[in-house]
Amino acid sequence: MKDLSAFISDLEKNKPRSILRIKKEMDPEFEIPAIIQELEKLRLNPVLVFEKVRNLKGEISKFPVVINLFADREILAYAIDSSVDGLSRDYVAREKPVPPVIVDKVQAPVKEVIQRGGEIDLFEFPILTHHEMDLGPYLAGGSAWITDPDTGMVNCAVIRIYVAGPQRLIVNFNKARHSHYIIEKYAGKAQPMPMVVVIGHHPAFYMGAQTKLLANEPEIIGGVMGEALELTPSETWGAKVMVPAQAEIVIEAEVFPAEVDIEGPFGEYTGYYGGQRLNPVAEVKAVTRRKDAFYLDIMPGHADHFLLDAPMAEAYLYGKIKELIPGTLAVHIPVSAGARLHAYIKMKKSNNGEPKTAIAAALSADYRVKHVIVVDEDVDIYDEQQVLWAVATRSQWDRDLIVIPGMMGASLDPSADGLLTAKGGIDATKPAGRNTFAPRISLPAAVTERIRLKDYLEPGDREAMKI
Repeated sequence: MKDLSAFISDLEKNKPRSILRIKKEMDPEFEIPAIIQELEKLRLNPVLVFEKVRNLKGEISKFPVVINLFADREILAYAIDSSVDGLSRDYVAREKPVPPVIVDKVQAPVKEVIQRGGEIDLFEFPILTHHEMDLGPYLAGGSAWITDPDTGMVNCAVIRIYVAGPQRLIVNFNKARHSHYIIEKYAGKAQPMPMVVVIGHHPAFYMGAQTKLLANEPEIIGGVMGEALELTPSETWGAKVMVPAQAEIVIEAEVFPAEVDIEGPFGEYTGYYGGQRLNPVAEVKAVTRRKDAFYLDIMPGHADHFLLDAPMAEAYLYGKIKELIPGTLAVHIPVSAGARLHAYIKMKKSNNGEPKTAIAAALSADYRVKHVIVVDEDVDIYDEQQVLWAVATRSQWDRDLIVIPGMMGASLDPSADGLLTAKGGIDATKPAGRNTFAPRISLPAAVTERIRLKDYLEPGDREAMKI
């Protein structure tokens, strides 16, 4: 069965340059984020395993920290047996429901250690504080599972969870996401809401949990993983609430919709702090884990955070736009805009109305997408220099710019008016059927196919340039 431990072992064996172990003692406050920031300056995004991180008691934790697991498209592609170019398409092909299988607790690695009541102490974990103005330590790598009380469907969301005490959490439920609508149902019934926080699993598990489909998400996780997800009964609610058997750590908690406390600020994907607000309190009822569990964290506001969601959002947008415009070739959501606010669409258009139709579809399909640029098939949408070149040379904004005021957008965008934002797009495509448009400069194919840079460099230079 696929799990985080096996994936790390696989990387160390088959892709050793993509993973780095740090044996030096680390403080949970700011030090690991500082290491990630230094690596990013060098354009490096390896998976990181920190073996000696102090917990919130100031002791060396028994749980190594895994972070940057989602910071490289190549690793995400490897997790689902895909390629960087084919990642979104292959994700869509896998995004089909596979019913979970139920296993007994004795067969579930996540039940090797079980803590309840007074035995629970979240401060034993190496929970990080990521940015200077963050309220404090946050569970940033947990997949929060909650069940719709009316449909029984399970929603999985990576959301920010403040650790307010050894058994106390404060949870941020984004008002534009499904999880908010579910907790509102429990509030209407005046009932506490069961919540399971899954910390650590195979990357394909997390990718499946980021699905944009309205579905029972553990089934989609199984499809993306390529095998049925193993579930086992929870300690608190038994078979009424199931938990992933192959997870590293599971926290079971009851969320009280009417009981709120201060949560935030917290550094977010926009590169700004999400503001302080009153959010629901949760009481931890049980913690189960593997004996040798890894503690998974996600670095907010960096590639680790951006790319966990971007390929899945790309896949969703591609499917929606492709239904309207068959000539749609690819969709890219770039890291430069937090992998949320911008979308680039490549198409082979058949008429001049298609780019604007694609823009309108993209802006409506994902509330977070704010600006859309549509380009021709000869533009590499993964190269922003080429996208901006197309904007500069193929658009006239008196006819090619669209602005739509007052749409629902991302509340974390500091320029927005709460949930309301102005959205827009640029048609940066050549006119359809016009043969007089200036041709792009190029080199003879016979030469570019024959010349290989590595053949002209010394071995030391090739190694230094990673060619």
